[in-house]
Amino acid sequence: MRIRFSVSLIAIGLSACAGYPPAKVDVPGAFDAAPAFDTADAAPEAPLPDKEWWSRFGNDELSAFVAEARTNNHDLRATVARILQAEAQANAAQSSLFPSLDAGFSASRSERQGQALNTDGEVIGTTRTTTSYGANLRASYQLDIFGQQRNSAASARQRFESSLYDGLTVEITLVSNVITTYLQVLSARERLELAERRLKNAETILDLLETQRRVGTISDLELAQQRSAIANQRASIPGLRLSQRQSMNALAVLVGRVPEGFTVTGRTLADVRLPAVGAGIPSDLLVRRPDLRAADSDLKAANFDVATAKAARLPSFSLTAQGGSSSNLISELLSPGTFFWSLGGSAAQTLFAGGQLMNQERGAKANYRAVLETYRQTALNALRDTENALTAVGENGRQYALAQEAFEQAEYAYKLAEMRYRAGAEPFQTMLTAQNSVFQTQESLVQSGLTRFTAVIGLTQALGGGWDGVTPEPPPMALLNAPLE
Repeated sequence: MRIRFSVSLIAIGLSACAGYPPAKVDVPGAFDAAPAFDTADAAPEAPLPDKEWWSRFGNDELSAFVAEARTNNHDLRATVARILQAEAQANAAQSSLFPSLDAGFSASRSERQGQALNTDGEVIGTTRTTTSYGANLRASYQLDIFGQQRNSAASARQRFESSLYDGLTVEITLVSNVITTYLQVLSARERLELAERRLKNAETILDLLETQRRVGTISDLELAQQRSAIANQRASIPGLRLSQRQSMNALAVLVGRVPEGFTVTGRTLADVRLPAVGAGIPSDLLVRRPDLRAADSDLKAANFDVATAKAARLPSFSLTAQGGSSSNLISELLSPGTFFWSLGGSAAQTLFAGGQLMNQERGAKANYRAVLETYRQTALNALRDTENALTAVGENGRQYALAQEAFEQAEYAYKLAEMRYRAGAEPFQTMLTAQNSVFQTQESLVQSGLTRFTAVIGLTQALGGGWDGVTPEPPPMALLNAPLE
């Protein structure tokens, strides 16, 4: 009987904000597809992925490509910029918790026209010009009695944290794509080399058949059958070359290079080691999967938004203080007798806004429910991904072992058929069938080897890569001042 227990991703109490209960997800006590591998390179006690999990593949070229992609990939660099943007927005929201201080300087000149009597008793026009200067400091502070500013700042902070986890998800996906694409290059290259080798071998047999046909020991039918087999093999080569080139181009873009002139020195999948990966227990996903942690942060942010909307319907209180100097002469602006100051406070309450504030609160609550369901769905997807990946690792490992056995038997049967055919003990059709069987099983073996690698990559990605669950440090703000390339 499977033991199930509830695990909450909301570790921080939300009583300070909207007071909504933590989101709970029922997590199984063990995976159904727990590792039970038949191969020695994927034992049940295999370790969890570590921080530099790509190094377990034991290929220096692959590790170099991963390092290059983590530095130069443009999608990842765009994600870093968005993290910096989210951090700046969080800091801006945090500033509302502090008083604001403004400084001002003013100068004005006015002219007033009038009439006056001169010494002769005549009415004349007059002009009076006045110049005044002023300097002041003004401080204001909104009392956050009901937590509107505090919860708004907390929401922005949670969204910034969510962006950090999104950045991790992008990085893990990038590394997985680099490894997968590199292996696709090697697989296509290996399949191409095998196809060319098979073609050369088939052409050697064709030479033998043509000699036998000239002396009349075989018919035109057998000769045509071998020529048809060679034509089919030649037809497969352009597709394999295309696949290799497309994979190399994709890899170049992933590492931030142009495809032109990009090369890969690895030759076959044998140049890469299949790492062993363990799954741990399902509750580990709640810590190791950055997308789950991002969904958790989004849920907390939505909860703070509800509290912010509630507080917006309550009275607001603010304090202001102002002081400065005013004079008609700039030289006397700071002289005694020109200074002034004032203190004030205000309270405001919206009495009618056509239901705007009430509907803003309703919208915030509805958004919280939507984010909550998204979080629960994300958790279910994480469990599904891991179960699928575990099953794939186990079944693909067994499939590879069977494909290897099938190839070995087909190769042995072909050697026997060729020897018996040369000795005249078997007809050509028997050797041709054995030859085609070798070609097919060898192709299946290479493809199965690639699938086995991609299954391990998929499991590692489903487990959150090599992330240890610690909230990552934000990128340095100095990147904002770096020159644009």
